Amino acid sequence: MLQEATWRGRGQESLGMLYNVCMEQKALFDSLASSYDSWFDTPVGRKVKALELDLLVKLVNPEPGLKMLEVGIGTGLFAMEFRKFGMEVLGIDPSEKMLEIAQSRGFNVKVGVGENIPFEDDTFDVVLAMTSLEASKEPSRFLSEMKRVAKPSGKVVVAVLNLLSFYGLSRRIRGLFKNSVFNKLHFYTYWEFKKLLQGHLEEVHVSSSVFFNPSPLKFVLERAEAIEEFGRKYLKPFGALLAGSGRKKQI
Repeated sequence: MLQEATWRGRGQESLGMLYNVCMEQKALFDSLASSYDSWFDTPVGRKVKALELDLLVKLVNPEPGLKMLEVGIGTGLFAMEFRKFGMEVLGIDPSEKMLEIAQSRGFNVKVGVGENIPFEDDTFDVVLAMTSLEASKEPSRFLSEMKRVAKPSGKVVVAVLNLLSFYGLSRRIRGLFKNSVFNKLHFYTYWEFKKLLQGHLEEVHVSSSVFFNPSPLKFVLERAEAIEEFGRKYLKPFGALLAGSGRKKQI
């Protein structure tokens, strides 16, 4: 049975506001649950996943026995890859429908949102958020919570959708003509994202991944790794996925 998040009030924060945040994000991601994984089974989706995972692995540096929390675990699609490295992976998500799939894959999950993570301080070696910060109306609070549950020596890794990329611009243009789930998300720029991370973390490193358009020709897919290598070196602000890591700031 899914464990409900225990909303712990801090200072003057409003539990009603937190409930509304959870309900908004639940509705958004519940609508994606049944179809979320299917795109990653397409030729383009498989290539995108491989490239994004390669970048995330470099940032997380997974090792057997490390305890990781994924904030916005969704169906557990990416969490499964980190479990292969011998990591203990737990997750939270506002969508019960998503969590039912993640739980069927063997993950220990809780209903929850990044703005109020239902775990104690200093719990995890790694705290990861993969394309979940975009749905937050309080990104600073979201990152503060990620930092709070990371161990003093822990690492925080965040990945977001990039506005200034082929994918980001395509989604924004399509959103002008029809309703899209992406219209409800905040797309970041490289510089905005890096500044946000630097306000919360030390030793911040930001890179990006996926430098081709959403409908690449076959010969582009066949050369995706070479394009990726060039893009990460020379076009870092313009990959479809921005990913950054940092250490918990010691006060």
